[in-house]
Amino acid sequence: MSGSRPDRRPHWAAILLASLALLAVAVFDNGGEPTDAERVQSLSTLYACPTCDGQSVAESNAAVAASIRDLIRLRVSTGASDEQIRDELLRSYGTDVLLTPPSDGFSALIWILPAVVATFGAAGLFAVVRRSGSRRKATAADAELVEVARRARANDG
Repeated sequence: MSGSRPDRRPHWAAILLASLALLAVAVFDNGGEPTDAERVQSLSTLYACPTCDGQSVAESNAAVAASIRDLIRLRVSTGASDEQIRDELLRSYGTDVLLTPPSDGFSALIWILPAVVATFGAAGLFAVVRRSGSRRKATAADAELVEVARRARANDG
């Protein structure tokens, strides 16, 4: 056997370039303007069914969810913006209709608290690892004790 291996770097480079191209298409290609049906479906996933526990309006079969979907469909067909539809639903059902909590006021803690806890946790972990890595240097007395123990073991064996 010759022992030489083919250079695999060109293969990895091609895979990397293809992956980056696919990622760029996925990120930057928005597919054009959504149809009214796509917009209704997208908006329906943003709002919670008031009578269901944790279900979106799109997922729920409850009567109130169907009426919210109908309202969204009607407002989309009349040309209302997403913000106008959101405001109308908030006026009618309150902030409980939002699946994603607002990021202002007291609700901001929902978004900020996990980041703060993760930051302090990472800092604490870093401090523990750094402290455990800074061990004392062995003194001459320590080295002498180790040497005595080695000799004693060699004489026993």
